[in-house]
Amino acid sequence: MRKTLTLTLALMPALLLPALWLQAQEGDPGRDVWVSANTYPPTIQGCLRRSGAHYTVLGDDGTVYNLTGNTARLSRYVGHEVEVTGNPTVKSLNTTMKNAASTVEELPALDVKSARELSGTCSPGQP
Repeated sequence: MRKTLTLTLALMPALLLPALWLQAQEGDPGRDVWVSANTYPPTIQGCLRRSGAHYTVLGDDGTVYNLTGNTARLSRYVGHEVEVTGNPTVKSLNTTMKNAASTVEELPALDVKSARELSGTCSPGQP
């Protein structure tokens, strides 16, 4: 009986450490970093692009800015250099796959308040 108890006590740390290590590894390693909506400035400039119902602005430095809100009025500016003013926010995208758990991806975005055309075309090197 004493040998069994001694052996059990000796093996306990070896059995508990992996369990504690696994518990510390909770979460999705690639998604644990939160991107703040405050990373977007209130005014952006660049080439207005459209993909379906989604509008973006491609900045001169190559940064792509997602736009939300009342974006329908932007259609006349697609392919033009624009200045867009708004409030930094988060855009939620449903990324749920069929027969899988519900998932949502959140991206920083700019909730459009106003837009004005700077040029009838985009800068060279921009689509």
